[in-house]
Amino acid sequence: MSASQYRGQLDRKRKQRIDADKKAGEYRSKESSKRADAAKARQAAAKTTSSSTRSSKLRDAERREKEAETVGKEASRWQTRAAGYAKDEAALQTKLSRAEQSEADAAERRRKSEQQRADRRAAAERAQLESRISGAEVAVSHALRQLPAPKPEKLRVLMLGASAEGDLRVGREQKRIRAAVESALHRDQIELDVRPAANHG
Repeated sequence: MSASQYRGQLDRKRKQRIDADKKAGEYRSKESSKRADAAKARQAAAKTTSSSTRSSKLRDAERREKEAETVGKEASRWQTRAAGYAKDEAALQTKLSRAEQSEADAAERRRKSEQQRADRRAAAERAQLESRISGAEVAVSHALRQLPAPKPEKLRVLMLGASAEGDLRVGREQKRIRAAVESALHRDQIELDVRPAANHG
């Protein structure tokens, strides 16, 4: 049986016990009242001088005592019933505690199982990713080995020699520009292509 079912039974049993205790209390109160009435009737019988009044009061006292005895038995019956409910309540409480513990253990086992599955999935995804990265690295390494080594080439600079006035620079100016560029760069890695600029004027 599930914990919720035990909890429902326990609630019902607790209500029954509370009701039985209440009934027992009510009957005990009635018993006490009847016995008090009987005692008053006996006191009144003892004080009176009339024999008929005395007999009437004694009969009244006996009737009250019988009523007290009846409601006392009813009170005992309800007390016994309340004690039985309390015993059942305690047994249900024990069963409820066991059921709750069992359900908590089952939930913990499910949580651990789900965590293990998630860990396995994550490990498989990591392994797959690492395999893909490793494969890509191998492919790149293989492709790099297949590529021919680059051949060194000279740097070519196209220099348009136009003067500020818009006409062509003279050969002497072009030589001076070439010498300045060659001194700044490595001579074996540059090739100058000095061409006369078109006249934009």
